[in-house]
Amino acid sequence: MSLAINRRDFDVFLSHAHKDGALVSEIDYWLTEKAGFSVWLDSRELGGGAFLATDLQRAIERCRGVLLIESEESVSRGWVKAEYNSAMDERSNNEAFRVVALRLPNANVKELMKGTTWIDAPGTRLDTDTALAIFRAFYPGEMLPNPATSRDVYVSCSWRNNESSSARAVCGVLRDQGFRLIGDARDQQGFGTGDRVERIIASCGALVSIVPFRGEVRATADQEPYKYFLREMDVAAGLSLPSVIVADSRVHREDGSDQAWLRLETNTSECPSSIESAIEALWQEWCTPPKPQYVFCAMDLDSDATRAGGPIRHLIERITGMPTIVGDEIHEPHLQSAIMNSVCDAFVVFADITDDNVNTCIEAGMGLAAGANVELFSRGKPRSPPFMLRSLQMPTYENEVERIGIIHKIARRYRRRIINAEL
Repeated sequence: MSLAINRRDFDVFLSHAHKDGALVSEIDYWLTEKAGFSVWLDSRELGGGAFLATDLQRAIERCRGVLLIESEESVSRGWVKAEYNSAMDERSNNEAFRVVALRLPNANVKELMKGTTWIDAPGTRLDTDTALAIFRAFYPGEMLPNPATSRDVYVSCSWRNNESSSARAVCGVLRDQGFRLIGDARDQQGFGTGDRVERIIASCGALVSIVPFRGEVRATADQEPYKYFLREMDVAAGLSLPSVIVADSRVHREDGSDQAWLRLETNTSECPSSIESAIEALWQEWCTPPKPQYVFCAMDLDSDATRAGGPIRHLIERITGMPTIVGDEIHEPHLQSAIMNSVCDAFVVFADITDDNVNTCIEAGMGLAAGANVELFSRGKPRSPPFMLRSLQMPTYENEVERIGIIHKIARRYRRRIINAEL
């Protein structure tokens, strides 16, 4: 049985032919040094000797996805076909595993990749559009509710194979009702890293918990195997969030009341009408989140990166699952105060302080003073940020491809899980 996605050592298995070494080295550097991915590359991970089929499977099972570099050379070789087939087998067994293909000019991949789409690269160098397309493929977002207008519900459940039937049934009803389903990212830690989960719950307008049976009938918030479910329920209750609790009939809470819990057996794949009615009612009960989370983009307002719906903001929203705003989109009386409040209330401020832009530096400083997460970056050679921001790190970029990588590296630290994409 392969490892769960969150326990794997590498983000990406880089599949390639050695003849394409120059491009592969460029992509490897960009993914590791700029974008923050951990990459499995044969020249780095393998010792001497032949690379056997069993080695290939073990390597892929240590990764969260595969990026295939498809060129005339790689397609003609047997290994790339074996790597593609192994990747597709892994995806069939693990829905969160990503298979991304980059097709170089003149590579005939139609026979190899029947039923699979790919990214067409215009040349043998990484360009802006290709860089953005690679990240979009690793963070699927098609047909997802708009984070700026969605009704977010935090979902507390288990996705273990033997516990997920009831969770999928309930989440399917939630999705069909129109909710955006929020969870903690699989490869992030939960309550062990401060208030991360509590803050995500506070950014939602309701909570739904689906509690499976784990061999124990007694449930308390300070003991396994149900403590995380109950802690999340208690966080929501403390925030006065409307909640729907669905639990296996064998599970009973000992340190609080479970009289309002609805019942659904763990291995059940369809919701009864009582649960469907409760979820329908939740649409009306849903409240404005106590602490909405969004990304404030403190960037040059003349830059294309600040355009609403533009590729950079879309990338940030796709990775983090949070909406983005910029200062010139705020139209309220006392504009300066409104912008200041938006900066200070942001969950994270992305500040591109190229040329030490005064307005951007001020916004970054306000966010820092208010206790918001502030992330700096700048174009040019490595340097220190201005004095009042010197407590912050500041990665630098030389071109747009590198900036996209840096934004990805920053954004993925703040991502939450959008469950709609997985149903």
